[in-house]
Amino acid sequence: DLVARLLLDDGPARLSAEAGQYDIDEEVVSITGPMRMQAADGYRMLARGVSVDLANKLLVGAGGVEGEIPAFSADRLTADLSARTITLSGNARLRMEPGKLRMP
Repeated sequence: DLVARLLLDDGPARLSAEAGQYDIDEEVVSITGPMRMQAADGYRMLARGVSVDLANKLLVGAGGVEGEIPAFSADRLTADLSARTITLSGNARLRMEPGKLRMP
């Protein structure tokens, strides 16, 4: 099990995954399988095919990424966890349903 805690502007966030590889020099975790993120204010995201830049609080994925809350898929993803912005590029699809922001 892999767990990381990040201090964001709005409070702490918790990242968890079944497995991953940590590059201590670059401070980047390459996630194996799904990664769950939950912020202090209740915002949640589930993503697959990503790595996390712990120093810059960035989530990056390439070669096909997908996630939930909101539901998305794309060839590439960049998410600024502090700013709560997600950039999808290449075959990007995004679906949000009001009132359905609960994790399965």
